[in-house]
Amino acid sequence: MTSTTLASPCPRCGTTTATAEDETPWCAACEWNLDHYPADPGYGWFWNRIVAADRRAGYRSDKLLAESAEPEPVRHHGHRFLVALSAAVMVVMVAAIAAGLWLIIAGGPFFPIVFGLLLLSFAAVLRPRFNRLKPLLANSYRVEPADAPTLHTLIGRIADRLETPRPDVVLITFGWNAGVATTGPRPQRVLILGVQLLLALRPAEVVALLGHELGHLKYADVRRDTLTAPARESFGRLSRLIRPPAVSPWELGPSIQLAGLLIWQLTAGVVSWLLFAVHLAINKVSARDQRTVELRADDLAARAAGTEAALQLLDALAAVPVLTEYVQHHVPKGEAAIRWRRMLRTVQEREAPTAPARRQLSIRTDASLFASHPAPGRRHQWLSARPARAAAVHLTGTEAETLEHELRPYAEALHRTMLKQIVHD
Repeated sequence: MTSTTLASPCPRCGTTTATAEDETPWCAACEWNLDHYPADPGYGWFWNRIVAADRRAGYRSDKLLAESAEPEPVRHHGHRFLVALSAAVMVVMVAAIAAGLWLIIAGGPFFPIVFGLLLLSFAAVLRPRFNRLKPLLANSYRVEPADAPTLHTLIGRIADRLETPRPDVVLITFGWNAGVATTGPRPQRVLILGVQLLLALRPAEVVALLGHELGHLKYADVRRDTLTAPARESFGRLSRLIRPPAVSPWELGPSIQLAGLLIWQLTAGVVSWLLFAVHLAINKVSARDQRTVELRADDLAARAAGTEAALQLLDALAAVPVLTEYVQHHVPKGEAAIRWRRMLRTVQEREAPTAPARRQLSIRTDASLFASHPAPGRRHQWLSARPARAAAVHLTGTEAETLEHELRPYAEALHRTMLKQIVHD
């Protein structure tokens, strides 16, 4: 819960500070102390410094984006550098595979084979990760036009008005999120919608959500991510792979193991830190471009549903941490969608007075160069500063009711899953 406190004025501008449970106060007017990130007791000094550096860099990046006026991503040298670096990573991967196979096949009886296996393992860490439809289907439902004609018709109307490609596959998951992906050697555009998020949204906000996701398809943002993914992810994987254990060596007492652990922590720790520093620097280069595509998609969301609905969607996204606890298994069979939607609407109306503070708090909690989206609060700042747009696509009352009816089977499936987990526990 978020509230305003009268305890202390802002030392910078004198405005009453805002606070939240387990959060340090900040100023809602000038954002004093909003970039304060206290140390986490679960981490050591080293990783607290790394996390704090990332959070502050993400905070600064999001703030620069919110102050920008142009949603189009800049095709700057940084993007070309990341593509070139990704190509270099792929060349290293191929070379490691070739050298590893050569050592295994033509090498000696033991050490060459060991080195060859190590090179193949190194190549496996560097290998690109591509989405495949089959794993996505393991945790989602494929929604055909016959299953949800109103949803597919709505997607088509929004795609036509925004001049975006239509998704080839629509999936509904049990989550609180939405996204798009490209799968398979013959690329298929996949739209992924979380049923819990859909239940928490009003009809106009659903239109804004679909407009945002279709905006990513319009500009082929998934393909851009794929081109730069090896550069953005490989150094982080290597850093995590060789990171030494967090246990203190002094807990083991004087022993040979103590000496070995100390050497391992010193050498691997330094190398892991250097790799993570490179990882952080690379993601800092890509951060602005990666986040700008989200603002561009928000602009299309406003074109589809109107600025007011797009801003309401961002408020709903900022409220997700509050809403999640209200989707529980304590509902009658066959009424999950109706009861959950009613409960979520009640909570949203009750928490409406705290929405501005919660939105602003997201600027702190969601700040990271590795976050897939800018903080909802920053996105709200950027969109609210742009000229207001009227909705291009409207849902009638009948269409909204039909759409809600089409979502009920997926809500019931989620309810059954919850009940099964309780039985197993």
